[in-house]
Amino acid sequence: MKRFTIVVLLLLFVISLSSVFAQSRKPQIELFGGVAIPLAPDGFKDYYKMGFSGHGQYVIFPSPKLGVSFGAAYEKFTFDGDKLLEDFGLAGLGLDVTGSASVIELGVGLRPYLTPVESNTQMFLFGMGTYNFIKSEATISYQGLEESYSDDLNKFGLAAGAGLELPAGTSMNIILQGVFRFIFTSDEEMGGTTQFVGITAGLAF
Repeated sequence: MKRFTIVVLLLLFVISLSSVFAQSRKPQIELFGGVAIPLAPDGFKDYYKMGFSGHGQYVIFPSPKLGVSFGAAYEKFTFDGDKLLEDFGLAGLGLDVTGSASVIELGVGLRPYLTPVESNTQMFLFGMGTYNFIKSEATISYQGLEESYSDDLNKFGLAAGAGLELPAGTSMNIILQGVFRFIFTSDEEMGGTTQFVGITAGLAF
C-alpha cells in the first residue's frame, strides 16, 4: 500500500506541473454504472453471476487529446450456490449455499483521445493501474446449521478499455465505455488472475 501511495503522489506532482503550463480543457467529474461480467478464473466465471459496477472519476487534461484520471470503482458479484450444488451432485439434499464477492478499486490512468478536438463525438482509449480491496463471503446451511466463511485480499491490477464521449448539453457529456479488469491474484488465492469486463454508461460534468 505504501508503494502505491508513493506512486500516486509522484503522479500528482508531475501532473500538477504539466497542467500549469499546458492545460487547455477544464477538468471533469464522471459518474457511471453498469454491469460486470466474470471472465476468469473458472471458479469465478462459473459460479458468480453478472454483477453491478459503479465508478467515479476526476479527469484532468494536460493536453486537449490526453486525459489523466483518478478513479474509484465498486463491483459486487452474487454467488450462484444452486449451480455449484448441481455441478457437484448435491442438489436436493437440503443444502443451501449463498455468498458474494466485492471489489473496491482505486486507480490512476491515462486516456488518449483518437478523434479531432473539434469533433462532437470523442472516441478514447484508456489504461489504468489499480489497487484492489477484495472481499468474499459464503455461508453453507443444512438443517438449521450454518457455517460461514470470509476472506479479504489486497492486490494490484490493471484496467484497459475504450469508450465514447457524446455531448448532452452545454456543460454535460454522456460516456459509454467497456473495460477489461485484471487483478493479480495467485493460483493459491483464487485459482489464477481475476478477470472481468465492465460495460458502463454515465455522465461527465
